[in-house]
Amino acid sequence: MVCALLFFIGQHINKQSCFGLKMSFDEEIRFQYLGRNPSLHAPVLSLIACSIIFNSIIFYILPSTITPLKKSYIVSTVHALASVLAATLFYLFSTINLKQVNRIVGGGILATHDEKMVYSLCYSCGYFIYDIIIMLLFKSVRNRSALIHHVIIASSVLAGLYTGIGHSCHFFFLMEELSTIPLNLKTLWNSTVRLHKSFNVLFIASFLFSRLIYGTIIFLYIFRAIPIFIQMASRAHDYISIVIIFIQGILCILTRILNVYWTILIVRKTFSMLQVNQRYTPMQQKEHDQKTQ
Repeated sequence: MVCALLFFIGQHINKQSCFGLKMSFDEEIRFQYLGRNPSLHAPVLSLIACSIIFNSIIFYILPSTITPLKKSYIVSTVHALASVLAATLFYLFSTINLKQVNRIVGGGILATHDEKMVYSLCYSCGYFIYDIIIMLLFKSVRNRSALIHHVIIASSVLAGLYTGIGHSCHFFFLMEELSTIPLNLKTLWNSTVRLHKSFNVLFIASFLFSRLIYGTIIFLYIFRAIPIFIQMASRAHDYISIVIIFIQGILCILTRILNVYWTILIVRKTFSMLQVNQRYTPMQQKEHDQKTQ
């Protein structure tokens, strides 16, 4: 039902753009804030369904000796690696202009690498839907903040895939998955003290870089572009797009709040670990780590 509604809205927005072909001024305005991607012919639902099936297969083919929680971490790591790789390749081989409205809060432009964003975002959307299902099925995997995060992200990405609004910035945010890799690895190797500590340090560093520094930069570019987007949409009498960008902006703010919440948790845990390190000798610390793990 949600997909059908988004599809209808997406068609309405694109029909307005098509009608604007007879009125070059309106069409030019729409292009400047909406861009041209993703295409209405993009098999969005099929790609998302394939992603859900792919992630589910990985989860269920893993040995039964592995707990559901660790299985979910493995699938999450695969998704994070794919997301970071896609974003990195885009930065290496594409022209980046975060000040261009249709390439930061719109869908991007045709005949560029912007067209390929849809594949990575469909894969990610499918992953988040899969993970929501896993969290609902397995209590040991359930995590309130992660569940809230997944619902927000999946809703936002799905809306962007069907309307093009926020599509590009959703792709840029995939780089934030960099911190997910060491986070999962430190949990998977929690029985090995040295590896656990190394991955913990990498997690803190990558979280600060990807979610606080990089994520904040993208966030600022988004909110620099939103007033311009609204102004252009108003000139074209495209009030549906204004409502959607407003909702997308709220969802984006919620993800930043979650990042701040996670940062507070990380800082508290880090200070707690430092206090423990000062309290014990190296040998006692090793025994303490083994007990707590």
